[in-house]
This record gives sequence, C-alpha cells and structure tokens, in this order.
Amino acid sequence: MTSILQTASFALILVSFALVVGVPVVFASPNAWSENKSLVFSGLSLWVILVFTVGVCNSFVV
Repeated sequence: MTSILQTASFALILVSFALVVGVPVVFASPNAWSENKSLVFSGLSLWVILVFTVGVCNSFVV
C-alpha cells in the first residue's frame, strides 16, 4: 500500500506541475482555449482522481 501511495503522490505532483505551467499558457495563447479545452479538463479530472486516491491510500498507511 505504501508503494501505491508513493506512486500516486508522485503522479499528483507531476500532474499539478503540468497544470500550473500549462493552463496559463493555454489562456495566454490566442485561440488555444478552444483547441485545448478537452486537454485541460482531462488534466483537471485526472488531478481530482489522484487527490482522492492519495487521500484513500493515506488513510490505510499508518
């Protein structure tokens, strides 16, 4: 269970970093929002799933 928590935490950090860098770039580029809207929402949904996964795994690791 510890390795799942570590992997999920690492993935959460990577996705968070990608969203912190990528979302402002998408908003700053002309017409990029309409082209990359689905990619931003996919990253956001992956981030939410990872947050819940880390929370659940953290409750089992003492």
